[in-house]
Amino acid sequence: MSAKISESPLKNLPTVPPPGNQELLATPFWLLLKRQLIQPALDGLTRKYTIGGDEATQDEFLFPPSSADNRQPPAPDNRPLDMPWQFDIGWTNYANVYRDAVRQQSLWASTLTDPYAATREFWPTIANHGFGYNLLFLEQVSPKPDDRRAKEFKDLFGNAWTNDMDRLQAAGKLYAIDLRIFEEFSPSTTKSPIRFTPGTLTLLGQGVDAKADSKALQPMTVRVSSQGRYQIYSASSKAWLYALQAAKTSATVYGIWLGHVYHLHIVTGAMLFTFQKSNFPKNHIVYQLLQPRSDYLIGFDYFLLNIDWTIAPPTSFDTPDKFRQLADRFASIAIKPNATGREFFDDDPKVKIGRQGLKAENFTRSAKSTAWDLYPVAEGLLRIWDIVENLVNSCVDATYKKDEDVAKDGHLKTWMNLAAAPSPSGGNVRGLPKMNNKKDLKDVLTSLIYRVTAHGISRLNKSVNPVLTFMANYPPCLQSTEIPKPDEDFTKNTKKLLEMLPQTRTMGEQLRFYYVFVFSPPYVPLIPLLGVANDLPFPGGLEDERNKALIEFRNQMIAFIHAYDPWVPEQVGQWELNIET
Repeated sequence: MSAKISESPLKNLPTVPPPGNQELLATPFWLLLKRQLIQPALDGLTRKYTIGGDEATQDEFLFPPSSADNRQPPAPDNRPLDMPWQFDIGWTNYANVYRDAVRQQSLWASTLTDPYAATREFWPTIANHGFGYNLLFLEQVSPKPDDRRAKEFKDLFGNAWTNDMDRLQAAGKLYAIDLRIFEEFSPSTTKSPIRFTPGTLTLLGQGVDAKADSKALQPMTVRVSSQGRYQIYSASSKAWLYALQAAKTSATVYGIWLGHVYHLHIVTGAMLFTFQKSNFPKNHIVYQLLQPRSDYLIGFDYFLLNIDWTIAPPTSFDTPDKFRQLADRFASIAIKPNATGREFFDDDPKVKIGRQGLKAENFTRSAKSTAWDLYPVAEGLLRIWDIVENLVNSCVDATYKKDEDVAKDGHLKTWMNLAAAPSPSGGNVRGLPKMNNKKDLKDVLTSLIYRVTAHGISRLNKSVNPVLTFMANYPPCLQSTEIPKPDEDFTKNTKKLLEMLPQTRTMGEQLRFYYVFVFSPPYVPLIPLLGVANDLPFPGGLEDERNKALIEFRNQMIAFIHAYDPWVPEQVGQWELNIET
């Protein structure tokens, strides 16, 4: 059986290559296995709810039967929730998720009725729980009065830009989350009710609330837009609760398709595809580091984008072509001066955080605190980067004594040339180095192995439960295209807000997506089952400096996992070696 790459006019998107015949045939079976392995979690959806006048179990509301199903009426159709607390319908009884989460129910429900609670919880929800979605999109609004981007923001908000914003900007305490990219794209066309991702631009200030910590970050105003329509909301607007939900929706969709799939899947797949085409010998350092980490991803990406889009999460990007258009648009955005589009290193955490003006001291509570303790997503992803960087540096330094040794390695140059070459034969990846020195090699390997490694955090239970599965925190879509006027009072019309948020069938589809990550074991775990000193790829055994570095890497990742979720020690075996789904 052979596979063909779909012809596409999109010129910026890195290549999504076809897998080998064996992987192409095996991928559906691997995914089916994962679907079967999550059944205990689905079986735990047994609590009863009354929604829209009908009483049924979580399972019956979230997964209403099709015409071919044996279940008989009452069969609840897709419907909005009646009460904010009912978003806990996404919490299974399996693995004690509901038992351990229920104390958070009233807090998160209050963000749909209480503007103060919604404002207070907006940034901490993103900063503490956006790991799997790679939510490093916060940027400082430059304090320089002549900064082009700051002027653009000021023009977009017009009269809604206040003297307080000028003051915070001058002090370096004004920040933005710019997700206007979604305003270019239409709502879904294949689902009912409609699925909609608004474009949003959110301004946040530090120290706005005198009652809060001086470094507490909270939203001040949100611009919600779609295809020429827009409204601007301030914290005093009666529709502020809607505005924050719109901003959360665009953050979730950014996380799914751009923070996660584009950065961790698409670019990584193009680099691994060209690595495989470069025919590295088995004793080459690149082969020894990458080959064990290169399985499954290419097959999964191809299956998703060419065979079965129904496994995708329920967003407004309801066809693979529409996702390709989004990813191509994202890839076309030049970050650096004179660049022709997004480059390979542009989304690496250290590069991105530095470019966006974020500094550890501004997100660290005190001198006695851990750096970035007010932005744990940044702290965690930077720590994974450092762990990977230490591994790569040790392995490259032990293999190549001089820069000239890298420059003379023809396999490396072949790989970079193939990765940069246009689709379909090349990877269509911009901004790769020439491989003239050890730094070039270290930079590429660190970025690539980081992406594969960081993907594993999305498979840990804490990355999903209970925050993401309470879907008002991370809505995958709105179910109405209306952009209400700022004076429409949502504090008195919770029913309308709930009608606009994800409804039961949509939540069920998102829940299956999440459960495949956290309730199915990896095909190959990052940490070998027999211990850190097993499955060593370099020939020198325990005396090889590169194997020593790999053992240290594994021990550091074990420590990271234990620190990330100290209450569930078995999560060490849940972190994957490859990118599987």
